[in-house]
Amino acid sequence: MLNILRRATGMKRHVQDLVLLASELASLRGASPQLLRFAAHADFPLQHWWERSYWEHTVQHAIRDHVRPGQVVFDVGANAGAFATMMGRLVGPRGVVCAFEASPRIVSRTQNNIVQSGANNVTLYHRAIWHRTGELVTIASGSHFNDRVEAGGTGGSVSTLAIDDFIAASGLVPAFVKMDIEGAEFDALRGMPKCLAEGRPVLVLEQSPEDMRCHSLLTDAGYEAVDLSTYRRIRTGADFLNSTGVANVLFVPREVAATSRYLDARQEVVAQLGASRFQRGADGGVTMPEPLNLPAGRFILLADFTSRNADTEVFAGVEADGEVIFRYHTNLAFMAETYREWVIHLDRPARVKAYLRFLRGADPGLEWRGVEVRHLPAFDGVAPPVLF
Repeated sequence: MLNILRRATGMKRHVQDLVLLASELASLRGASPQLLRFAAHADFPLQHWWERSYWEHTVQHAIRDHVRPGQVVFDVGANAGAFATMMGRLVGPRGVVCAFEASPRIVSRTQNNIVQSGANNVTLYHRAIWHRTGELVTIASGSHFNDRVEAGGTGGSVSTLAIDDFIAASGLVPAFVKMDIEGAEFDALRGMPKCLAEGRPVLVLEQSPEDMRCHSLLTDAGYEAVDLSTYRRIRTGADFLNSTGVANVLFVPREVAATSRYLDARQEVVAQLGASRFQRGADGGVTMPEPLNLPAGRFILLADFTSRNADTEVFAGVEADGEVIFRYHTNLAFMAETYREWVIHLDRPARVKAYLRFLRGADPGLEWRGVEVRHLPAFDGVAPPVLF
């Protein structure tokens, strides 16, 4: 056991060793629950910082396009820490990332991943961002790492913090805020009116098209909105292509909206890839035998398919010159309902293939009609970050 501990706490992450350590600890008679939770901190590791990340590409694009060296940025709902660590590299050694995670179940994983990534400009706060400071709220555990604030939740309790109070205490005013807190976004926005009025940060929020309260609050505060999956301006709920589920929405201060590439409405259809361009597997999976040649730039691939089979697990995404550059991982019915718009950015011309692969289950009756490819000319010439 001592040798396992020594290897597991070395410079390299050895998840297998941590699993063995957890097994050893569990076998100890009378071991405390606190001790047994030791190995759980590292049971949801992120990719290394030099490896490609597949966490919510639409949000990644917005972060890379807006976060700059030396800035102060907030990650509200840090989850496993993927975006906080990404922001940490983008703001650089003179920048500051404030990450907030409310869930007692998740926060240890967040901290472990921040430390393992070497993000020493990221500070994690175990608080629920809310409209008032100093209250106590309960957390309900989600089906995955999607815990949420809920009255009567059995996942532990945590103190609340209002963004304006945090700024007043710390002196840190964000230039960019990413917020994904499982339906509590409206309450969080109510706690930052001074930040919105004076700091004027760019925001990315997750919201439901069926709940426009965040949109109304921010438009009243002088912001313009665009859906990051479709790059459509959002003025009413009817502007979302998908009327249910969730969407990541970019909010830009109105005074700079005229210069935002995201609010340029131009979209050009450059290819219609009908069903005949794809090869179907016996399980219903889809591949492209012949790639599509695309120039450098930003594109939306709109996959046209329907499925009611929720008892599946799939990868769906895009390869460029044989490398996977975009990927969703969920069940097929949920993907068909919510994630049919696949946004990619090519730094150079590439041979592109779209695909859908089953990991668990199958759907031979999948209705796959093809993919429409749209070019966003406003993003031509956008270079990747020099430092990352």
